[in-house]
Amino acid sequence: ADGTVDVIISNCVINLSPDKEQVFRDAFRVLKQGGRIRVSDVVATRPIPQKFRDDEGMVCGCMGGAATVEQLRTWFDEIGFVEVRIDIKEQSRVLIKEWAPGTGIEDHVVSALILARKPE
Repeated sequence: ADGTVDVIISNCVINLSPDKEQVFRDAFRVLKQGGRIRVSDVVATRPIPQKFRDDEGMVCGCMGGAATVEQLRTWFDEIGFVEVRIDIKEQSRVLIKEWAPGTGIEDHVVSALILARKPE
């Protein structure tokens, strides 16, 4: 129900949604005033080449469908979240490189901690 949740947490699941913006809109809708969202997920630090976006393995592996940091910030602002933080974990590129060796996807995506709050 609307306005009933204090905190939403997610660990690398939102990235699998084809409509991430709607996921965040629904999160905002169900949060109570002052409620928080805390998400760990893969984000794009630059545009992902179409060959990765079309690759089902890359999409299922949470890399091909990643939203850019800029897109996430835009969505959060438009939706109404405040105190938005997207903390990039640069060291995660080493692990991501192991997920798809030789592809170079680690040059495009990184793990991040995404935090935001619904205004009081």
